[in-house]
Amino acid sequence: MEQQAEILQSASSRRWLVLGSVLTSRVIYTINWFNIAPLLGATGLIAVALNVDLPSQGLLTSSFLLGAGIFQIPAGIVAARWGPKNTSQLGMLILSFSGIGEGLSPNFPTLLVSRFLLGLGAALFFAPAIGILTPLFKPEEEGFVLGLYNSCFNIGGALGLFGWVLVTDLLGWRQGLILGGLIGIISVLIGQAVIPHDRTVAPAKRRSMKPVFKNRSIWLIAFGVLGLWGSIFSSSSFLEAYTKDTFGISPYISGVMASLIMFASIFGGPIGGRLSDKFRRRKIFIFVPGILTSLGVILFGISQPIELWLLIPLVGFLDSIVFSTMYASASQYPEVGREYAPLGISIINSVQILGSYPIPIIFTLLVKANENNYSPGWFFMGGLSLAMMMLVLWIREPFKANSTSSG
Repeated sequence: MEQQAEILQSASSRRWLVLGSVLTSRVIYTINWFNIAPLLGATGLIAVALNVDLPSQGLLTSSFLLGAGIFQIPAGIVAARWGPKNTSQLGMLILSFSGIGEGLSPNFPTLLVSRFLLGLGAALFFAPAIGILTPLFKPEEEGFVLGLYNSCFNIGGALGLFGWVLVTDLLGWRQGLILGGLIGIISVLIGQAVIPHDRTVAPAKRRSMKPVFKNRSIWLIAFGVLGLWGSIFSSSSFLEAYTKDTFGISPYISGVMASLIMFASIFGGPIGGRLSDKFRRRKIFIFVPGILTSLGVILFGISQPIELWLLIPLVGFLDSIVFSTMYASASQYPEVGREYAPLGISIINSVQILGSYPIPIIFTLLVKANENNYSPGWFFMGGLSLAMMMLVLWIREPFKANSTSSG
């Protein structure tokens, strides 16, 4: 507690500057995640340039998940020992160089490896970056702050999905991917100057990590939101291809339409996080929006373009409420606390990302098996998400768990 108070006092005057630096990196991190989406599809630039069919593109998408999923828990452990700044900055550096590597890839196997390494870098950045922020804010502010953090994911996603259509047209697809990596390196340099150095904790004073791994609610959240995470990831990657291949919509319009899932999430994260702070109810703000989002994914498969203009942003708004509230929950379980918040979040992410690995592959196989009919894919993902979300009913309410411990 004394250490936390010291951190709050010393960093409070700079915390908004630190927040700005972390959020900027979060935007750029997500640009590099999604700027490949405009290149996908049966007639996409990658298919043409490297002769990559749709199932292989599903494998490419999943290779990122594999890299990100495998290294989530190691990232949380490393952050607890080496410090969240050091870990997240290393992750951002690896991600940036991998983005450059994607643009320089001469063939599909090289692109596949670059995409895997991009996922590795993303794993090292995500939860440790949250570990930079949690000591700077009160528990009742975390929902809003992590809502902002997730909003930046969606700002970056929107820029990657739509903005990189323009960048690709202007510079070419290879140069567009390289540009994403270069601005990532710039964000690392800014972070080195702005974010305070990590404070090391003597090994004798560290709590055991075992209670974090034994926390039942952390695992229930992880598996409960797994289907939704995979569905939203796949939707964000393939909505643009879906609208082009199914309805013959032009790349610019389909890019705008697909990016609405991200633009709407910009508002959903802070609003949902703030409401879960105000009403002190994390659990309900995971479960109810999660059920509605799952139904929305199913409806993608039976909607016409005019309906998709409304449905896509609604799904984006609701899913960001789920994710912001989910991440804000981890540190409030007394077994986790702020010291091991990155590790708790890493466990959640590891389960969801690794568990989601087959989802884009199954989705693209269903599309191909049904002669480029995407509807069975949407039904599969939405139904899986709906079924798994029921596990959330069994978690402990984080605010009550925290107050019980304090009492």
